[in-house]
Amino acid sequence: MENKIVKILAIDDNNDNIITIKALIYEAFPDAIVISALTGQEGIKLAATDDPDVILLDIVMPIMDGFEVCKRLKSDDVLKDIPIVFVTAIKGDKHSRIKALDIGAEAFLAKPIDQSELTAQIRAMVKIRTANFEKRNENVRLSAIVLERTTELNDAHKITLELLAELRCENEARKNSEDALKKSEEKFRVMTENSSDVIWHLNSDLICDYISPADELMRGFSKDEVLGTPLWSLLKPEGIEHVKLVNAKRFTDALKGLKSGTIQYELEQICKDGSWIWTEANSTAHYNDQGEIIGYHGVTRNISERKLSEHALLKAMKKAEESDRLKSAFLANMSHEIRTPMNGILGFAELLKEPKLTGEEQQEYIGIIQSSGERMLNIINDIICISKIESGQMEVSISGTNTNELIDFIFNFFHIEAEQKGIQLLCEKSLPTTKDIIFTDHEKVYAILANLVKNALKFTFEGSVRFGYQVKMDSANAELEFFVADTGIGISDEQKQIIFERFRQGNDSLSRDFEGAGLGLSISKAYVEMLGGRIWLESTKGNGSVFYFTLPYKNPKIEKNLHQLADSKSIAEVPVKNLKILIAEDDQISQLYISQAIKVFGDEVFIAKNGVEAVEFTRRNPDLDLILMDIKMPLIDGYEATQQIRQFNSTVVIIAQTAFALTGDQEKIIEAGCNDYISKPVKKLELIELIKKYF
Repeated sequence: MENKIVKILAIDDNNDNIITIKALIYEAFPDAIVISALTGQEGIKLAATDDPDVILLDIVMPIMDGFEVCKRLKSDDVLKDIPIVFVTAIKGDKHSRIKALDIGAEAFLAKPIDQSELTAQIRAMVKIRTANFEKRNENVRLSAIVLERTTELNDAHKITLELLAELRCENEARKNSEDALKKSEEKFRVMTENSSDVIWHLNSDLICDYISPADELMRGFSKDEVLGTPLWSLLKPEGIEHVKLVNAKRFTDALKGLKSGTIQYELEQICKDGSWIWTEANSTAHYNDQGEIIGYHGVTRNISERKLSEHALLKAMKKAEESDRLKSAFLANMSHEIRTPMNGILGFAELLKEPKLTGEEQQEYIGIIQSSGERMLNIINDIICISKIESGQMEVSISGTNTNELIDFIFNFFHIEAEQKGIQLLCEKSLPTTKDIIFTDHEKVYAILANLVKNALKFTFEGSVRFGYQVKMDSANAELEFFVADTGIGISDEQKQIIFERFRQGNDSLSRDFEGAGLGLSISKAYVEMLGGRIWLESTKGNGSVFYFTLPYKNPKIEKNLHQLADSKSIAEVPVKNLKILIAEDDQISQLYISQAIKVFGDEVFIAKNGVEAVEFTRRNPDLDLILMDIKMPLIDGYEATQQIRQFNSTVVIIAQTAFALTGDQEKIIEAGCNDYISKPVKKLELIELIKKYF
């Protein structure tokens, strides 16, 4: 989606609302094309002429309201695949939401529109539009293939039937002329031997007395292996056992009961190599002068490709239906997951305005806002991660990783939560500290373990959660096998089949008991596979679960890395001198927060509101010790500002602030000339420790 210019149609009778929507869209999608309409009739015309990717539709409008506009769009075969997001100021109107979904709308936004929710909805709608196009194109392609093949087969079948009719006439004229019979037989031989369909003849006892060469090409049996054999042996040769014989038996019975006309039958036939193919047989009985059946002639053709096409089309249709179901469930769940923390943030921020709050109440409300913000950040990070994974842009950064230290960090991070739930948290480490460093992506391993331990604590109400690793070795390779075991609710066999799928949870319904977007395990699986490992689980419903994953274990001599690691641990104990610091940040709230967070390093703190100011201030102040460089700024961004500064100042320490905490962005930041980076939202203690690392 990053490379696609999004086209959005906004339909609203209030021009101010359209201006607001455009501003929000351009902030998230600078290259987007936004077209607008002040009436429903105008909106329908623009949808037909401009083919937008997403339609943002107001409900309350004169003449034609949003519901009627939606109905007309969804009833149009060309426009029905455009995702529609209703935008309304009626936040709690459950009836309107239900009605909107019933008539085909994909989502619902409440005014005032939240920037992040609008961005997420537009991204989701564009994915839905793309999926709809792919599904429709695939269905059209498969239908065309089936139609083309069916037409070819029908044409060949028609020609063959015409041939048989002609042959029958010639056979009936045999008694009038031997010369005519010889000519007919020669004509029959040439045509049948060059026909791609198998032409055969059975006597009245269903013994084969003629088979065309096409049978050997189709099934592999030579003429000598077929002639003189009964039909049943033709369909099931001696010495070959198979269970798919019901259709063949029915075909035999149908031939015996044939009195007049032609029968057509689909049946599976065995080939000489033991494989089976689908065939279509047409047969007609012929009689003597006394009206007695003296034999049967027929045509058999291979329809395996048609069957495969029909099967593929059916499978694609089922997959599309399942995709639609998952789309609805995922959008509903994501709406819930995003709105819940937003309610906590906005609601308690409003309560903080109350004039008579006690200090204890203020701290309680602030804590709720902080926890809601962290939950919202986790959801957004998951969406960004899965988007990068799907687009193939997720990169791997390999470095020395201290496994025991990582286990201890996760234990310390989660043990308070475990104690609060009354759950025993245990960790196991199998290697000494001299051998526990592996070369892998530290951030991804942390994300995998943290997600699995977090899930284990979420679904465990008593007992314990145990995690750690074991060394597994064979003759050629060594690997670390990590595990997270709990005594929680367990996982059913049905849930095991889908639990690692994207946008899936053990329960997709809105009434599920646990929060979450259903992305954590799919992200973990993708990370494990990126790092060359595999992931699986063992669980019984009601008896807990054990998740396993492996990573390659490579431990060459890395004493130098260990010394560097030991040095970094002691940095926090070194006193820091007074520093001259520049904060390059365009957001006033962030400026104030960072200024307060770093005041322990001295009073010489300066502000640059954009990249140009940051470059000029550094040029005028060569004694500057530290720059906290925001990556996204007006005029020139943090990357360009850092590159310009490095042209005349190579000693000042530059720490980047970025909203992108994913692997790949780190390399880009370092390549630009930054010494290090910290991800937003910036935490005070993490920032202080990072500055101490360099001073």
